[in-house]
Amino acid sequence: MKMNNKSIDIFAETNPALCSLIIFHFCNGYAKKNKSGVPFPLIIIVLPIILSNDLSSSFDNTSVRTGFFGWIEKTPSIILNISDRINDSNEFIKPAIEYGLFKNIFAINEEGNLNSVKKSIKNKKYNFDHLFKCSERLGGWMGEVNSVKTIYNHLAIQI
Repeated sequence: MKMNNKSIDIFAETNPALCSLIIFHFCNGYAKKNKSGVPFPLIIIVLPIILSNDLSSSFDNTSVRTGFFGWIEKTPSIILNISDRINDSNEFIKPAIEYGLFKNIFAINEEGNLNSVKKSIKNKKYNFDHLFKCSERLGGWMGEVNSVKTIYNHLAIQI
């Protein structure tokens, strides 16, 4: 069955509420390593990586200690088509950010970076916990790097 030229599974995985929760968990992971908040250029990377079924196995056998560079080294295929993935994700990245800001799931701080609003989300078990776990891990890895330029360079993303 199709819905707006998308399968129901894709429609479910790219809805603004779920995507904003993925961003929320990314922000939580980032904050564990860097309290300054997530720079917006990193937000556009999260959903294309986390929602890509073919990249989900890149998180297998990783931990917080793996780190961003170790993750890229372990699975260099991550950088293949990353720019296309980001471009193809634009249609659901913006609504996710808007939804998250409207629902106070995350907020923009004084520096213009994104922070999660921890009291806005209750700890419940969801069917998408694996996505949240990977997103939080990715956030921690990127927070440790603390450089948009370095992250973009290692993902072969050009601005």
